[in-house]
Amino acid sequence: MKIYWMHKNLVFFLTLLILFLFNGVSFSHHKVYSPRVEEGRQSLEWRGHFNSDDREDYDKVHHHVLETEYSWTKFWQSEMELHISDKQETPLDWEKTEFQNQLQIFDYKNFASALYFSYNFISVGDDADEIEYKYLNELSWQNTVFISNFIFEKPIGTEAENSTEFSVSNYFAFKKIFFDFVDFGAIGFSQFGELTNFSVFPLQEHQYGFQIDTEFEFNNLEYEFSLGYLHGFTEASSDHTVVWNIELEF
Repeated sequence: MKIYWMHKNLVFFLTLLILFLFNGVSFSHHKVYSPRVEEGRQSLEWRGHFNSDDREDYDKVHHHVLETEYSWTKFWQSEMELHISDKQETPLDWEKTEFQNQLQIFDYKNFASALYFSYNFISVGDDADEIEYKYLNELSWQNTVFISNFIFEKPIGTEAENSTEFSVSNYFAFKKIFFDFVDFGAIGFSQFGELTNFSVFPLQEHQYGFQIDTEFEFNNLEYEFSLGYLHGFTEASSDHTVVWNIELEF
């Protein structure tokens, strides 16, 4: 599908651009979740990120997520994620396991939304388990799409020390603009700190950049690939991050 810059959708495009620039964006390990649920969909996914930074604590840190999901109905989807991280103090540790459920609320051609709930079993150190809530939102028009996730994450149990943390993630993309099967868009992640006490800006995490996506079918299986680059804008963010996602749908 080719891009048609027509006057009637210029206002829509500018509105989405403003939302992207002035809205924060979050770290669920660099994934922006679509609210749309497709009944019977099954998939396997490997995604991750790799950091490059002048600081030793940030440089060459990488994180991997292995995920499987299944859509039980046209509005209910379940997922399980295994998180493996490689940090300076904890090399190649099984960090946590997440069990997720997503309920789609609205499903229109140009608008969709969903509620998301996750229980996260923490495997590293003495950190408390977590519960995670998200509101997922999508606006689309012709060949453009804008997805935003509003994320609330709270430690629970006797080991819990912090209150609920707030994050936002956004993805604004043009669909099928290269060779009719490659998407290109801006993507960003921000973590603001605890709801009751936002961190000062240098201690917040803000990374923004671009991402390309493509998908194709082969032997009745659907393959999806994405590759992106993020630049950090605060002291608490890695200066450079490469993100990727490989998904097999069957």
